[in-house]
Amino acid sequence: MYRFLIRLKRLLKRILKVKAVTRQAPPSGTRSKIEKYIMLALAAALIALLYPADNLFFPLDFPRQGEIAFEDIIAPFQITVSKTPQEIQEEKKAAADAIPVILEYNKGTVDSIHARFEQFIKTADSAEKVILQKQKGGARPLNGGDSLIDAAVSSITAQYPFVDAGAVRRLLRSNEISLLKNVVSDIMRNDIYFYGVIADLNSLPDLKNRSIIVRVDDRELFVLRDKLLDLPRAYVNFLAALNNRSLTDSIDVDLYYDIGRHFIIPNLSLNAAEMGARREAVAESITTISEVVAAGEVIVRAGSRIAPRQEKILESMYRQMESLAREEGWMGPFLPVLARLLLIIVAFLILYLYLYHFHNQIYVSNPKILALLLIYGLELLLIYLIGVKLNLSIYLFPVAIFSILVTILFDAEIGTFNTFILALLLGILHRFNFSIVLTTIIIGTVACYSTQRVRHRNEFFRSILYLSITYLALIYLIESFKVSPPSDMLNLMGYGLANAILSPLLTIGILPLFESLFGFTTDITLLELSDLNRPLLKRLSLEAPGTYHHSIIVGSLAEAGAKAIEANALLARVGAYYHDIGKMEIPEYFVENQLGIKSKHDKLTPTMSAIILASHVKKGRIMGEDADLPDEVLNFIEEHHGTMTMTYFLNKAKELGIENASDDDFRYPGPRPRTRETAIVMLADTVEAASRTLAEPKPARIANLVQKIINDRIQSGELEECPLTLKDLAQIKEAFVQILIGVFHYRVEYPKKDDEA
Repeated sequence: MYRFLIRLKRLLKRILKVKAVTRQAPPSGTRSKIEKYIMLALAAALIALLYPADNLFFPLDFPRQGEIAFEDIIAPFQITVSKTPQEIQEEKKAAADAIPVILEYNKGTVDSIHARFEQFIKTADSAEKVILQKQKGGARPLNGGDSLIDAAVSSITAQYPFVDAGAVRRLLRSNEISLLKNVVSDIMRNDIYFYGVIADLNSLPDLKNRSIIVRVDDRELFVLRDKLLDLPRAYVNFLAALNNRSLTDSIDVDLYYDIGRHFIIPNLSLNAAEMGARREAVAESITTISEVVAAGEVIVRAGSRIAPRQEKILESMYRQMESLAREEGWMGPFLPVLARLLLIIVAFLILYLYLYHFHNQIYVSNPKILALLLIYGLELLLIYLIGVKLNLSIYLFPVAIFSILVTILFDAEIGTFNTFILALLLGILHRFNFSIVLTTIIIGTVACYSTQRVRHRNEFFRSILYLSITYLALIYLIESFKVSPPSDMLNLMGYGLANAILSPLLTIGILPLFESLFGFTTDITLLELSDLNRPLLKRLSLEAPGTYHHSIIVGSLAEAGAKAIEANALLARVGAYYHDIGKMEIPEYFVENQLGIKSKHDKLTPTMSAIILASHVKKGRIMGEDADLPDEVLNFIEEHHGTMTMTYFLNKAKELGIENASDDDFRYPGPRPRTRETAIVMLADTVEAASRTLAEPKPARIANLVQKIINDRIQSGELEECPLTLKDLAQIKEAFVQILIGVFHYRVEYPKKDDEA
């Protein structure tokens, strides 16, 4: 998977034509310029059209909620303020929810309940009369019980099995059948079935409106949901009504309850169709117009703060003005967009001019310009989401992410200048809001100079500290001018602190993407590559220990030389570590790895030996690409020998009398060094190897050797393509000599045991 991602990255870099600065071909005139200005036009058009998309045709100085009006704003015509789709949806939902639950009252069920109860009473009354007649005729109870009553109970419960037999027996013995009929019927009619009984209250829709409509024929009765009866509540109400009657009438409450409760059954049902029809009707009746403002009416008074209602009126006014402009001509509505586009183009043209005159190496690199524009796009996208979509405070705009990215990928000067361009763009896009411009400039500048020398990822915490202090001070000053309440000021300071902490941390995650895709080599990457436990260097130390030790010494020489002329010492050291990794394939063919054994070149022709030695350059490049080394480091592998001639094998070929032995057959493939750092490594590589041949490495001899090698490289033209001056070479020489003197320092010879004796 890792190798697949590496190949995919290489493919993208080839498509984008991403190369190290030193390997970029000179700009191809017209085509390169066309590509640059196409990128500029596309970036400006996308920003102008998409940011912010919801107010595309509004004027840039469109007043917003919370801002102060500088003059009276009067309606030039009648303004119809429409509701937003969200408002309409909310009103429809609220209106639909206001429709109460509708229940149908089934009178037929109630009539059948009364009829059944009356039939039960008649049956019980007839049974009671029969019993009385038989008792008068001489019938006697058997076994201590009344057999006549038992027979009557059996007959009644056979017809009404839901009635308890014990209750029927008590009823027949009570002689209160007529009173029971009157009491129970009255309670059922006036208390239980006045509004009716529902089977289960929990089955009804749970709406905010707690009222319920009970439809009885053509009448609609309103009852609170809490007062509606289901079966358990009906039983409770029935018992309570009996208890109230017992206060005035002498009745057996338990008997009446045991008989009457069995005749209570639900008679209410949900009328879902009627509810749905009413909800649809009330939703359709919602108007889309919020209000109408008459022509000449004052919308906002000068010096007053824009309220949400006034902002909506102004939005509607500009939309109607846009419609009127469309009717008069097609150009009118596009004038705000055109003005915004031209201002954005001017901002980017200023950036192009700055790069052209002061950083031409970036200007000629279209991939680097593309990376810079993508950083602008990323920053504006984040600000759009936070400021426009989420409508959060400007102190949450992550401007520090932009400034830190540009500073680390380029330098602090470019980062600072681009921060000013970003502030200009945000000022244009946010209706010339000075607070945003000021915040962007100050926060961005602090972010640039707090990260100008980041060599470890934990140094981002220094930036967090500086940004936190800056945000607190800046928010206090700006909000003091606005006379903001202390509570609001504290909230805004909290936003600033959160932004100061999160922005650098988010940048750490975003940075590797731009480093890898666009060929940037930052100090952070170089420090990671300088770890001697990296797989490639670990392998070099095991498979080619002589080459590994040689590379470490060359790294020390290159670092000292780069520091002497204020070049990139870290890049020089890392490049030196990896410059000979190609020797790992066949380490035994290189003298530093032969460890006293006979040279394998003795059995080869000089031409074959030259091919083997030169191959380590190409093999090293391939191995470096497989290990995902940056282009800036890969350049050291290809350029550290330049196009030098392998003099030893060339002379050997001439001694052996090989025909057609030309210098070109014994040259390294190149190219020649194109940066100061690769040239320093070339010199350090040769100096370190040659210094080991000195019989007596005294300071004078070391200095003469270094000077001889530098002179030789100058005469052979190997340093013609790099920007080293004679003064630089003199300083590099002194640095090399100091390091080599330390390497070949004098040691006291320890006496042997025999001498001591």
